[in-house]
Amino acid sequence: RLLDPGFLAFVRTKRCAFCGARPVEAAHIRMADLSRNKPSTGMQEKPDDRWAVPLCAWCHREGPESQHNIGEERFWKIAETNPFVVAEELYAEYGGDGGKARKPRVTIKPRLPKEKRVKIRSRNDLRRKR
Repeated sequence: RLLDPGFLAFVRTKRCAFCGARPVEAAHIRMADLSRNKPSTGMQEKPDDRWAVPLCAWCHREGPESQHNIGEERFWKIAETNPFVVAEELYAEYGGDGGKARKPRVTIKPRLPKEKRVKIRSRNDLRRKR
């Protein structure tokens, strides 16, 4: 996944692509458009940051007919807007270069020896003492 935090900050300065309200959140487009070289993303996976559009919290997550509640395809059909065009126009306006890949972790924190580890008390242990 390519990250471009500058573009996400730029998107948050715009108005909602659906209702025109402010403030907005950077809403990632998860559905696919192979003509634009945009693959679909699965559960717990975000697309590249360049595929983000501005949506207010109500239109994005909170409203009864928000993008998260009724699904992306239906939401954008109601909006009569192509989110891919919006994202591409914003990214061109921003002048992004595609973003950078997340750097993989290089060092792994070593575990303490068994005798130095602290045992975390379970909830059952806490309940017994009451």
